[in-house]
Amino acid sequence: MEGPSNSENKNVFPTEKLQQVKDQLKNFRSKGFKNFDFRVSILAVALVVLIGFILTMYKANEVKTRAFSVKFGNEEIGIVREKEEAIKIFDDIQEALTNTYNIDVVINGKLDFENTHAKDNELTSEMKMKENIKAKMTFLVSGYVLSVDGKDIGAFKTEKEAEDVLDKIKEPYEKINGENLNLKEIKFLEDVKVVKKEVPLANIKNSEEVFSIITKGTDEIKTHIVEDGENYWTIAKKCNMKVDDLIKANPGKDPEKVFPGDEVNLIVPKALITIATVEEVEYEEEIACEEKIEYNNSMYKNEKKVKNEGSPGKSKVLAKVEKHNGVEVGREIVKEEIVTKPVDRLIVKGTKAIPKTMATGAFVMPTRGSLSSRYGMRYGRMHKGIDIAAKTGTPIKAADGGTVTFSGYKGAYGYMVEINHGNGYVTRYGHCSKLGVKKGAKVYKGQTIAYVGSTGRTTGPHVHFEVIKNGVHQNPAKYLGR
Repeated sequence: MEGPSNSENKNVFPTEKLQQVKDQLKNFRSKGFKNFDFRVSILAVALVVLIGFILTMYKANEVKTRAFSVKFGNEEIGIVREKEEAIKIFDDIQEALTNTYNIDVVINGKLDFENTHAKDNELTSEMKMKENIKAKMTFLVSGYVLSVDGKDIGAFKTEKEAEDVLDKIKEPYEKINGENLNLKEIKFLEDVKVVKKEVPLANIKNSEEVFSIITKGTDEIKTHIVEDGENYWTIAKKCNMKVDDLIKANPGKDPEKVFPGDEVNLIVPKALITIATVEEVEYEEEIACEEKIEYNNSMYKNEKKVKNEGSPGKSKVLAKVEKHNGVEVGREIVKEEIVTKPVDRLIVKGTKAIPKTMATGAFVMPTRGSLSSRYGMRYGRMHKGIDIAAKTGTPIKAADGGTVTFSGYKGAYGYMVEINHGNGYVTRYGHCSKLGVKKGAKVYKGQTIAYVGSTGRTTGPHVHFEVIKNGVHQNPAKYLGR
């Protein structure tokens, strides 16, 4: 039950106490103090009135009057006479946090009030109320969150900081304009937004932190097929990663045992934001020449020669190039203008039937040139063949059909070809600059088998030609009409 209000008790002196005072005065007079000074009587009455007033005020303070129970998060944190008292304390705390962290602060939760009654001594002090709120509260800050495809990457104090980071990401790609290159479009491939949100203070980051997170991105696993000559060290260098990271990406594999065709994992960084650019570029492009074939019935079928090397043409191209983070992903030719036309490369091929590789029994000169040294004794030593001088690179022909029994480097002969003609005859061709046949090849009379040179022990370019019959050296001149 609600007790009497203060206004009903403060100025009312109980009638029963007044009556008691009157009775005491009567008794006082009846006992022979009728001559007592009336001024003393008045003083006594005043004293009694004062005592009664004090008692009345004491009783009034014992009566509970209207108040408010203050709740934070469904828990009572104090009692106040007026709501405004608690609200002011709450606002002061929020303002102090905002000033401390230099950012708008939002306290999680709010104050709720319930009507109640309380004595003055049951009210919560301002200091205690402040302590109780701080003990129960948590708070968020009002920040600007950078979101990529709906995922929060980082939060900033101001919207400008977030926009500055996005500008910094774009910056390297905006500086690509050059004499022959023009940036037409730049955008984020992902859905990138800056959203105002209430976030924990710990989520607020500086620009450098968020920039690093976005550019370094996350690790992505890709595969690589090992090629000839590759190992973990060359692969790591080629893919711009550490060998240790390559080993970690391939647990259970021996880094010393990697073979062509093996599949290895690569750990590569994947940026969180993709910068898509469209560039318009002008450049010159080579036009490859076509190869045309001309046939000649005076040449054997296995022979061919270049009649005209030809030359590539040139065109001026205007193209739109699409790139993702600087890597080309598409190209569209907008305009192409031919500057110079290509000249066809002309190849002449023979149609004449290839002669049989069997020996004919008659020899032809192995090359065009002059006889520089004959068969016989020379400087006290036996010269077992003849030397035919010619320019380096002059073709050397097989003197007759047969099978190549040697093709390679052989001491003083230098590069040499040896042919067994199958009829007891063997011919040798020494000091070649380059070989044209391999051991085991079947050759016909007049076929190019090597080229004149000066390898081995020699004083100049020539072919050293030997004829051997049944294992005995012969004078080649008598077989060549020399």
